[in-house]
Amino acid sequence: MNAPKPTSSNGLLYLAVGVLCLAALLGFYFVQLNAQVDRQREEAAERLALCRHMEIVVEVSAARRAELQQTCKQLSEQ
Repeated sequence: MNAPKPTSSNGLLYLAVGVLCLAALLGFYFVQLNAQVDRQREEAAERLALCRHMEIVVEVSAARRAELQQTCKQLSEQ
């Protein structure tokens, strides 16, 4: 006669599958989060480069230049 399988092995299997699914979901979440942070960092670097380029290229009055330099300083601190 066949003995019934112990239910604890099914429980361990379900636990392992659950842990793997959770790990996959967390991995996907962190990859997306990292990509978002990279995009934000890249956009900030582009804004800073444009601001510095504007300082060099545009001939502006002393007051406007000081304002532009302050903006660039704020961007570089972010």
